[in-house]
Amino acid sequence: MRSVLTRDERTRLWSALSDAFVDNEVDYNAIARQLAGFDRSTIKLVFFEEVAPVCYSNLQAPIPPIWTAFESSWLTETIESTQEARSTSTFRRLRDRAFMVYLRYRLKNEWLNIERELDRQDAADAGR
Repeated sequence: MRSVLTRDERTRLWSALSDAFVDNEVDYNAIARQLAGFDRSTIKLVFFEEVAPVCYSNLQAPIPPIWTAFESSWLTETIESTQEARSTSTFRRLRDRAFMVYLRYRLKNEWLNIERELDRQDAADAGR
């Protein structure tokens, strides 16, 4: 898939990747199926730099408010608002960059689970 994504494609990516942050058993296979056709490096970038910063707090709450899925319009608005704040504030960009370094460390296993399922799908597709 192209490296420049439409808003609809980004929304699909955000929605699929946000499922890794629900307070329920995560179905990594289902996430990977929704990511079919997207470039792996784009998926990873979106996971750590766009979705994780807004969804991570759900994993940290004593009683997480999101159990099954993030509401798509909330997710889109929140990510776009975060991106806008980064683009207008040097401090916000620096703060978020440091937070993303932490998220890459903290969410390494979640990403590896997604990547493993993507690899399985690639192998299954190659075997057809």
